[in-house]
Amino acid sequence: PDRGFRWESLGFWAETLATWRQQGLPEHQSPEEYFNFDPHADLPVLSGFTDTPYRPPFQRQVLAEDDFSVTYRSAQGITLRERKHQPELSMPQFLDFPVKTRHDFEALLWRLDPNHPDRLPNDFDAKVPQWTSCDYPLFLRICGAFGHPRNLMGLERLLFTFYDDPVLIHRILDHWASFYETLFARVLSQVRVDLLMIWEDMCYKTGPLIGPALFREFILPYYRRVIACARQFGVPIIMVDTDGNFFPLLPLFLEAGVNMMMPFEIAASMEPLEVRQRSGKRLAILGGIDKRALRGHKRAIEQEVDRKVP
Repeated sequence: PDRGFRWESLGFWAETLATWRQQGLPEHQSPEEYFNFDPHADLPVLSGFTDTPYRPPFQRQVLAEDDFSVTYRSAQGITLRERKHQPELSMPQFLDFPVKTRHDFEALLWRLDPNHPDRLPNDFDAKVPQWTSCDYPLFLRICGAFGHPRNLMGLERLLFTFYDDPVLIHRILDHWASFYETLFARVLSQVRVDLLMIWEDMCYKTGPLIGPALFREFILPYYRRVIACARQFGVPIIMVDTDGNFFPLLPLFLEAGVNMMMPFEIAASMEPLEVRQRSGKRLAILGGIDKRALRGHKRAIEQEVDRKVP
């Protein structure tokens, strides 16, 4: 190819768009049009991403509220407290999660039926010829093998459960792999997908939330199953989205069959040049530009980009 593929993987913050409009982004143009992004499409399949793909979801229920905040149970079954006005300005407070015991997990499995009729739109079959003949890439997003159990249990309980009840973790992840194997057989047998995007966000500023030993024992076997299934149906790119510093896990992601990652957060020391030295050409790098430099003058932006992509 003569250049890199131009796209924004996760969309734009509303505050960013408002700022750009003030700075001259035409009202009649989307950022994708303005920046001449390349067309692509997410398959309209209820496969999850940052959320676990419950179908049906939990019923949203407000539990308490005051002038500043509202406490509610979300469609994910998670009890949250967040700002009543402009909640996107801060992280919510996570108070409770739906799974504490094996019984809790088994009790919600009816919401995780990969064959539920609502997972595909009613016109899915009619659109298959359109997707088969399209000249733009098709993406499928899924919730990852760390992201999904964290949605179920919350971070603290999950990290203890790796040690206190490893059988439960294996049960959850065996079901996770079976869920996507079944869904892939239903979807990818009809439509060839170019990129499978797995959401994890399993790292923080200085390292991952679990070490390589736990990853190898609990995550790697199920990644291999899901990725092997995707490859069986011709998916060439397997991408993991995780913020933070994932250097200690990078060899294991590669071993699992991952060949693309994002966002290479510079604030977490994920320098793409060092990643390239470690991984060679086995890994495609999406991101790696210090977003803090993008707030500066054009010269600062040019220096940041040229340092990574001369």
